[in-house]
Amino acid sequence: MQAAPTPPSSEEAIAALLTCRQENQRWTAALSMNEADIDGLLGLLADLLEQPAYQSVHSRAVRYYGQLFRLKGRFRQIRSMYLCTSSTCGAICHEKLFGRHEALPLSFSLLNDEFNTVRATCYQFLSGLVRLNLI
Repeated sequence: MQAAPTPPSSEEAIAALLTCRQENQRWTAALSMNEADIDGLLGLLADLLEQPAYQSVHSRAVRYYGQLFRLKGRFRQIRSMYLCTSSTCGAICHEKLFGRHEALPLSFSLLNDEFNTVRATCYQFLSGLVRLNLI
């Protein structure tokens, strides 16, 4: 016969809760930083779209704006899927969210790689416009 699993000790439960809180805070900060970067780029692109511009400049700005807007939504989706809704996880990490941050690195890495690519090409586009004195 197998013995019933022993419940975690109070020390183990406290350690697990602290880990959950720390990881949620760390990932919340990382996601918030990316969202702030996206907001900054969206603001620059929105300003650019308000100015009269060549069709090619306008269409590229619209494309980057759409890509960044979708990425921001996906970062928010990751936040809601993997992180506790409050920065402290409440009194306890809720059962359904407890430990989900452990699955976050792969999802975040893939999305972050995509964001880095879009951000780099968008900055290159904006820098070219500045060099040409178009903005």
